[in-house]
Amino acid sequence: MADPSCPPFPLLEEEEGQHEQEEEPVPHGGELELPTVDLEAPGEALAAACQHLGVFRLGNHGVPGDLSARLFALARDLLGRAPFEDKQAQPGYFWGTPALAALRVRDVNWVEGFHVPLVVAQHHRPTACPPAAAALTELEDLAREYGAHMARVARTLFDALAPALGLDAGQASAYLAERDGFVRVYRYPPCPEPGHLGMEVHTDSSVLSVINQDLVGGLQVLHDGAWRDVAPGGGGGGDTLLVNLGDIAQAISGDAYRSVRHRVAASRGAERLSLCYFAFPQDDAVITCGGGSRYRPFTYAEFREQVQADIKATGSKVGLERFLRHTNA
Repeated sequence: MADPSCPPFPLLEEEEGQHEQEEEPVPHGGELELPTVDLEAPGEALAAACQHLGVFRLGNHGVPGDLSARLFALARDLLGRAPFEDKQAQPGYFWGTPALAALRVRDVNWVEGFHVPLVVAQHHRPTACPPAAAALTELEDLAREYGAHMARVARTLFDALAPALGLDAGQASAYLAERDGFVRVYRYPPCPEPGHLGMEVHTDSSVLSVINQDLVGGLQVLHDGAWRDVAPGGGGGGDTLLVNLGDIAQAISGDAYRSVRHRVAASRGAERLSLCYFAFPQDDAVITCGGGSRYRPFTYAEFREQVQADIKATGSKVGLERFLRHTNA
């Protein structure tokens, strides 16, 4: 591609099977109207949204608009302007897939970004300071400040759900280690041809994911057998965020709540940016919801390792089906 900042995405004619994004064509069903949950008074609207859709808008979240705007601006400048080689040399950078451990994926996604853990690892930051490294340090600092707000949002939501799920205080704490989560800054560059996805069809492996997206759009949710567009609601620091439930929330609820299947359509005309926070249980927390659950007890560490093994073997995540009772999977 002519743009020196763009990763070397393969075009369709260069990679056989790129059109095979899904086993069977799924129709498009127009725009999906999402409920809005008030974080200050979630009430019955929260449980209803978790049961019926697994995705909802979140108002009164208390995340400063100027913080989100600064993070979007810095991400747009760093990811959209820095040469690809400079970005690739920085810790946490990914392209084609967010899987950071060089896992094999079935399809190359039209996406790039940075993975920012909220807990800073020793020796994480680069010793050299080219312009991209200096900008990345600033982006990480902002992302962690943003992530602290996300951790508060996640804890507030989960504590509101805990009574309905029958969780005691110990389970409510162990099933959401909100400050051990991470932020991913995604950029979906303009795509020169149709037929690509910015992000392939998937469910999140988290308890919940909180998304702040710009005004470009492209996020789609599978609902009633059709792909439905989710209109941008935050606008990069606007009034509402978007919350997706992940696989672990579905397991904790015994399938009463939905882990929503979603994807991102690549845009031919504009770049798209989003900020995504992912919250998980403690690694050793045993996920169980009683004898009536379809799932055998498992820890999040077991779940994560199984997901990675499946991606390495097949290029795709299997997810909760691996943890059904009375299976040999």
